[in-house]
Amino acid sequence: MPKLTNEQRRLATVDLTLTYLNNYYSEWRYTKVLTLQKLIDNRYEFYADLTSKVKSNRDDTGEATIAQEIQNGLYFDAIAQCIQYIEDLFALIRASKQPEFFIRNIITYKAGEVTNFIKTFKAERKYVANAFHFPDNLPYDKESDQKKYFDGAERLTGYMAELVQFYKDYEFFYNQYKHGLSVAMRPFGNIFNAEQVAKDKAGEMSPYLSVYDNLSIAAGLKKGTVKTTHGIMMPGFTENVMPFMSQLGEEHNYLRLVYPADWPNFNLDILVQKAEMTKCCLQLFIFNYSWKIKPEGTTFKFQLPSDYRSKDAVECRYTSVPDYKP
Repeated sequence: MPKLTNEQRRLATVDLTLTYLNNYYSEWRYTKVLTLQKLIDNRYEFYADLTSKVKSNRDDTGEATIAQEIQNGLYFDAIAQCIQYIEDLFALIRASKQPEFFIRNIITYKAGEVTNFIKTFKAERKYVANAFHFPDNLPYDKESDQKKYFDGAERLTGYMAELVQFYKDYEFFYNQYKHGLSVAMRPFGNIFNAEQVAKDKAGEMSPYLSVYDNLSIAAGLKKGTVKTTHGIMMPGFTENVMPFMSQLGEEHNYLRLVYPADWPNFNLDILVQKAEMTKCCLQLFIFNYSWKIKPEGTTFKFQLPSDYRSKDAVECRYTSVPDYKP
């Protein structure tokens, strides 16, 4: 068997990478978020014939369960999809740092390294240009072309800054939902009454999302799961608990509710918007990286966003750029 040379590895990996990217469906998690949005909007009709199996005790009709626990669960699932979507994007970016080992790095997923990569990513134009495989400060002869290029690069940089911040704000929600279901599906332990169900049907009950934390106030402030602007809510504040709050806190052994960063204005539109933005970034990455590893002769192409809500993009070409090696 002949020994694999570096050039042979590069050529083989190009073929394998393009096969992988051509089979990649960048809109799947966006589809999942839209599906969850549709389920939430039609929850009473969709879950009507399931409530006999899943409704909470003391819920005669099952509608209270739909209004609270099921709706909250769907919201948590949508958050999880958005967080995983952002991880998908950064996993691809990370794998592309070693083009000759792209397949190894994207298939053998290292969750901790991807998470750390997201949290330490600097959303500045030069780093975004490197991540999305287009040259920074590319000169153009026409002023209009130069403006489109700079506007697109700045727009993409803004998208990445927004996604990184969203990830930092909601990763804890994702972890609590994914590991042990440490989320408050029924935040105050009460089943909705008929009046609350009626308000929910009328769209007058905003989602009340919260997850559990067990850290002391001081530790929570350091970690970021305590925000003084949200107030501090400790459920289960009974006579057996109250005298020992300090000791329970020191042991990290009591319940405290954590609210979304966007509270009290959190809504499903925020999640749909982040999913759309992530989808846009994924599609730009796939286009740019595909052209980087297999250009047409000496001609390279890359795309920049015009609006994340549409499939429109600014397409740029170049043949050579000083100090840039595609």
